Amino acid sequence: MSEDVLVTAAEVARLAGVGRAAVSNWRRRYADFPEPAQGTAASPRFRLAEVERWLREQGKLRERSPKDILLRALDTGRDETELFALLAGIAARIADPHSPVRLPDEVSTALQELAEASGPDLLEELCEHFFGLQQRQHLVTPPELAALMAELVAPAATVFDPACGTGRLLQEAAKRGATTVVGQELNESLAAFAQARLSLHAKVCVTVGDSLRADGFPSIRADAVLCNPPFAVREWGYEELSLDPRWEYGLPPKSESELAWLQHCLAHVRPGGLVVMLLTAGVAFRRPGRAIRQALLRRGSVRAVIALPGGVLMTTAAPLHLWVLRAPDASGAEPVLLVDATHHEPKRRGRVDWPALTASVLEPWRDFSATGTVTEIPGRQRVVEPIDLLDEDVDLTPGRRLPLPTPRFDVAELAASRDQVVERLGRLGELLPDVRAGGGGERVTTTLGDLAGAGALSLYQSPGRMELDENAAGPLVLTGRDVASGEAPTLRLAQLPAQEPIELRPGDIVVSLLAAGDGRPRPRVITDDGLLLGPNLHLLRVNTQRLDVEFVAGQLGTALAARATSSTVSGIHRLDVRRVEIPVLDLATQRRIGERFRLLREFRDSLRAVSEDGRELADALADGLATGVLS
Repeated sequence: MSEDVLVTAAEVARLAGVGRAAVSNWRRRYADFPEPAQGTAASPRFRLAEVERWLREQGKLRERSPKDILLRALDTGRDETELFALLAGIAARIADPHSPVRLPDEVSTALQELAEASGPDLLEELCEHFFGLQQRQHLVTPPELAALMAELVAPAATVFDPACGTGRLLQEAAKRGATTVVGQELNESLAAFAQARLSLHAKVCVTVGDSLRADGFPSIRADAVLCNPPFAVREWGYEELSLDPRWEYGLPPKSESELAWLQHCLAHVRPGGLVVMLLTAGVAFRRPGRAIRQALLRRGSVRAVIALPGGVLMTTAAPLHLWVLRAPDASGAEPVLLVDATHHEPKRRGRVDWPALTASVLEPWRDFSATGTVTEIPGRQRVVEPIDLLDEDVDLTPGRRLPLPTPRFDVAELAASRDQVVERLGRLGELLPDVRAGGGGERVTTTLGDLAGAGALSLYQSPGRMELDENAAGPLVLTGRDVASGEAPTLRLAQLPAQEPIELRPGDIVVSLLAAGDGRPRPRVITDDGLLLGPNLHLLRVNTQRLDVEFVAGQLGTALAARATSSTVSGIHRLDVRRVEIPVLDLATQRRIGERFRLLREFRDSLRAVSEDGRELADALADGLATGVLS
């Protein structure tokens, strides 16, 4: 590997399979640890060759499998352009072992050692790792969403994607029988990667360029087009493309780049062929695009509009629609299928119940494709004649065109819920301690770091990167997000990390490294066995002969502890738990105060729970009154 490749302290930690704190300790303890080559004191960068040499001499460089070497190469010491190019080169070599593409020696050696492994499986594993990082998730369409889009057009022999990115949509089309896939991509490295990736599945041609300004396939008329275009791009070529023949339905407004992509896709599919696009919900109703929507309806080009739940993409919570379009043929205007699948709202962004969502889309689509109609379900699905959509707004938002479902109420159950909420509200007051004046005066304080040094408690930080999945078989992992939001853990350990995970014990205190809003930390006292310490958490394990758990946890959640946070540019507060100050008090006094802290924490938790239940009850009662079901 090149001598001038630089790595951060976090990357050094991953090389050795330790936490970042260990690297900081090595820098202090070992005079021969490599000096930073670039960066700042807070964010140094080291020469990779020097770091590897030092780790090897110290016996700290882990033995790595060929696959580990590939993963590390995609995770260490290069800028994004170099990493994209490296991934494209690896893909090309997997697709063709005799490819002349140049790769670092250790990467070539690792690929040779893995020659017997399944090429497509190995490449997909590398892709999952590479594009799984948060800063790259905007480059990929989630595999489940890509599969759904491909199902909507299957079977199709030739499939085109004018914004193919990593080739995920075309790959899913190939899995469903496409024998030829064609794509265009603006990023040269991504285009090279997509070409190599797709060559493992079908006959492929991917070209580089801006599809709207420099159409790489002006004559193609594919059987189907799949596209997840960039959203809300103002500089898409409005001025220079105003007379372009692709705008059969009208010149796209400058603010409506999605309508330019839509017409580009329709111009590249054969008559009667289908186009499936992922678009922002605003395309269905924004006023500047009204004339184009009207033209699409009159010519029978709109076949279905499907509203997806917010949060199907990790990168945005904005509501999205799937549009199914058909290139005009002799059929003329035809009915339009409207499906509202927004009730499949994910618990967390990107965590969608994909089997249920897919079924709620594909079942009505297949019925509609076969018979031209579907069973109408209020609030969920119906078929609408174009004339009913050609009003002043030409609004194609499914939720605004579907009949409202008839509310169903169990009056006895509502009455019981009402009584339960009233009872719980009454009990809340019992959790609040009496208010009286304290003694005042200055208190002697110490820091948690000093207490750790004196053996009164132990401090731990969460391990590095962990592979987590709701459907994994491993133990539950408590994350910083769980603690900050007050929610129960839902993610499980999918793969054992390089650093041994820490099992939490009852009486442990965990607090998130990051806090939003006022910066006040939100600690949690562990009461159950079987949880692992997850990402973005501090763990405090108290010596109960010297400190009271509830006292320490209570102090951690106060404004005094918030002084140990530092704000980032984005408004997030980062906690330095060692700097948190707490009063120096005898154990009996700690326990008395700790019991009050416990009651206050229980009050907050109960208040949050009863607030959520009460809000749902209030909405149900209001709906019942509005419909006359309740009086």
